[in-house]
Amino acid sequence: MLVETKDTSVQIKRDQVTALQHLMLEMPQAPGMDTDHFFAGGMYCRRIKIPKDTVIVSKVHKTEHFFIGCEGELHVAGQGDNYIIRPGDIVPSPVGTKRVVYALTDVVVLTIHKTNEVCANSKLEEELMEDDPLSMYDVNNQPKLGVLVSVPSAEKLEN
Repeated sequence: MLVETKDTSVQIKRDQVTALQHLMLEMPQAPGMDTDHFFAGGMYCRRIKIPKDTVIVSKVHKTEHFFIGCEGELHVAGQGDNYIIRPGDIVPSPVGTKRVVYALTDVVVLTIHKTNEVCANSKLEEELMEDDPLSMYDVNNQPKLGVLVSVPSAEKLEN
């Protein structure tokens, strides 16, 4: 299903997303997320597993691509968009997209991009994403060296 319905009552703008990103720099970051990379016939598919209650501010995308919900519910906001992506939802992402997302549940999402690259490295990220000195994560969604990472509370560890 293509997500077309959007809640226009709340318009999250790019400068608000960036302001949130600046605030988040002062906080411990989420642990790295499981990210798998697949390449075939000039296509790149990236599968990301996002734990419940995780907030992510994306980098700016240089290319148009698909954003697909596989498992769970993810609240997506930014640049006038405000919706929940669910399993089976397909969202075309235009050039210049930068979003904030909040995992309402454990989530699995895919992005699909055109590229001639055949491995996930800095060259691939440079092709698909604008440089973002505020980003705390690498191409594999792992915290960069020196980034303070939050640890699960004892309560979550017991469950």
